[in-house]
Amino acid sequence: MSILQTEWWCLELPDEWSAEMEDDCVTISDCDGVGEIDITVVKKADGEVNDNDLKDFAEDLIEQGLQGQLVEVGAAEGLYFFYDDSDGAWREWYLGAGSLLIYITYNTLMEHKSLDDAIVDEILDTLIVLEEIDEQAET
Repeated sequence: MSILQTEWWCLELPDEWSAEMEDDCVTISDCDGVGEIDITVVKKADGEVNDNDLKDFAEDLIEQGLQGQLVEVGAAEGLYFFYDDSDGAWREWYLGAGSLLIYITYNTLMEHKSLDDAIVDEILDTLIVLEEIDEQAET
């Protein structure tokens, strides 16, 4: 296991997974290239991320008739969607943690659907939001 840390969050990666940062997105891949996790964080200028913010961000999926499930992922909570399209099988999380909106996607080809679901869930369950730790230390 290794620790992947950014300005806003950290999580544990199994040895067979690697990560690279590109602009504001972190892409996490397994060694055999079956699927990818992308994590992007947006800091809300004023106040905490709320349910309406999450629904606004997930508006395209909601308009397509997809029902988001309420989830907790590590230190964040929000909406989870899963669906298939012409690009493959998708899992998307729209999460709030304090003033951070955390957008996570996992995609893979249809023939690999569900293959990495358990390990992706394990990786995301280790998510720690650093902003929240910093704010708690100040009080």
